[in-house]
Amino acid sequence: MILRLRAARGVFDKSSKSLRVVFVRPAQSNAMSRCQPPPRSSGAIQLRTLTLGLFLLSATGLAQTGSAQTGALPTLTLEDALARLTQAPSVTASRLSVQVAQQNYEAARSALGLSVSVNGSAGYSGGFASTAADGSTVNTASSLSGSAGVQINLGLLPWASSQTALQASARSLALAEARLGETQASTRLNVYSQYLAAVVATQDVALANQTLAFRQRQQAVAQAQADLGNATPQSVLSAGADVLTAQASALNAAADLDAARRNLSALLNVDLTGTVFSSQPPVSFTLPDLAALVTRARTSSRAVVQARNDLADAQDTLNTQQRDANLPTLNASLRYGPSGSGGLSANLNVKDGTAGVGYTLPLGTGAGADRLSASLTGSYVVYSPSVRAQVSAAQANVTGAQLSLNTAQSDAELNVRTRYSAAQTATINLRTSETQVQVAQAGLDAAGLRLSAGTGTQDEVTAAQISLVQAQRNLVQARSTAQQALLQLENSVY
Repeated sequence: MILRLRAARGVFDKSSKSLRVVFVRPAQSNAMSRCQPPPRSSGAIQLRTLTLGLFLLSATGLAQTGSAQTGALPTLTLEDALARLTQAPSVTASRLSVQVAQQNYEAARSALGLSVSVNGSAGYSGGFASTAADGSTVNTASSLSGSAGVQINLGLLPWASSQTALQASARSLALAEARLGETQASTRLNVYSQYLAAVVATQDVALANQTLAFRQRQQAVAQAQADLGNATPQSVLSAGADVLTAQASALNAAADLDAARRNLSALLNVDLTGTVFSSQPPVSFTLPDLAALVTRARTSSRAVVQARNDLADAQDTLNTQQRDANLPTLNASLRYGPSGSGGLSANLNVKDGTAGVGYTLPLGTGAGADRLSASLTGSYVVYSPSVRAQVSAAQANVTGAQLSLNTAQSDAELNVRTRYSAAQTATINLRTSETQVQVAQAGLDAAGLRLSAGTGTQDEVTAAQISLVQAQRNLVQARSTAQQALLQLENSVY
């Protein structure tokens, strides 16, 4: 026979969710009392009752002590965590890459292929004597010669190597900036994910501890009933199994919280031991404009920028191969100065697209009178299968790069639309979780009313409270999922 306890007096406060209940043992008829086992001694019953009361009081004291200790721990808000993104190693490395690319671009733009060089030479010829045809001796005096000059070269034509280097450095800078944006967005999403995982894990720890306390109370009651002969050994074992399950859940929740804390600590490069995560995910969410996201992703996402750069590189290679095949090698030079060497000079290399100007000052004797001289040299490949093959290969590379760019743009658009659909689903699930909280709250109110009316038990109210906490935890998880889905949608443009 199982002893039934009835609430003789109970008051339920909806605002504070607190209950004051006095349970008494119902009166039994003589017939029923004859079916009961012999009563235990009053001292043993009082001892077990005192033990149960001390257990409940100690559990309450431990909970209050844990709360007091939690209040003294350092607190980290989500805003503080996001403010520390600059300390993330991945963001620092990407920022340094942008700085290097910026310096390379500035150097290429400021120089524009301009180079200035100085040159000089010196020579000495000793005197000697020679015999003429008539037998006379001719003495040749020693001589000293030399020159000093300056030369300036400039990438003048659009296909000069300096111009292509400037364009390549600009593309490298754009790609580095796109990678920095992608890294910052990815790191920001990781911070959100780990922080919100810690927030949900904190909810799990609180729920697991509350469930464990409830299961331990049920175990104590079952043991007390078994000692009175009003419960079977199976019910005691079942209650013990429930306690073990609750303990395992509590350990798993604590492990999840520790893992989230360590992951966030490694991400921000700061020590977060014992830190409390106080921020909560937002209550409502607004989806951005889908068309704007698609346009931005097809234009400036990192994969699209990379594919566009590959296409530009392939086009530069094709242009170089076509110039080699169709443009003659043509060099023109002009000099005004002494007949020997020196003076003012200018030159132009058509295929390389470079021009230069220089001045050389002759030193020594025998320079001669100034005069103007010009020269023009060139060559043209009339027939070369290898050159034509190189042009065809370059054209094929351009076609492949264009297809890769189209694929990258299509993938970027598909990614945005997929993320948008996931964000819509997350917002719908959020409304479902909000409804479940309302249902759990109504169940708690009903359990409290039944307890006040004497038709319910304290265990029913406690179970309803745990159900409400579980629903609230699921709501936090749903909000966290919705926020991460929205961030993934925003990050899809990078």
